[in-house]
Amino acid sequence: MTSSSNVPTPNKNNTLMRLLWDLELSRKESFEQLRKDKEQSDLRIQEHIQRLEAKEQEREARKRGHSRCNPSQEKQTPKIPKFYGGSDPKIFLDWEAKVEQIFNENHVKDQAQVDLVVLGFLEYVNTWWHKVCKNYDQGPPAASWMDIKTLMRTRFVPPSYRNFF
Repeated sequence: MTSSSNVPTPNKNNTLMRLLWDLELSRKESFEQLRKDKEQSDLRIQEHIQRLEAKEQEREARKRGHSRCNPSQEKQTPKIPKFYGGSDPKIFLDWEAKVEQIFNENHVKDQAQVDLVVLGFLEYVNTWWHKVCKNYDQGPPAASWMDIKTLMRTRFVPPSYRNFF
């Protein structure tokens, strides 16, 4: 004969299942909080990098401003802010607006715009861009800044954001 204490009862099973369920929920909540914290941290880091780059651009602009007295100095190529990618569409849209402003202020030609923008791609965006280029058999996927913006908006701006344009 078997002892009745060794056989799981419905109450014991329910309690165990409830504990397992609670543990799983707690694990999921912890994981989600860690993911959110990482996104916020990544966002702060990217914003800090962009502020540092903006300060660097201001310093360079001041240097150019002081050296304008020298007519022999050639016009310098504008420096495009770096773009790392990420999940926040606002960061992309802010970067896009800055690039647009730089191109307008410096009267940068179409092909030069493409070259300058691609040089500003770092980390994830650089990897993404190389994959995009690899998928096109007949030359580069973008011949103008407008083409690049279209490709990047498709990748870095969710459809819900795109409805505002």
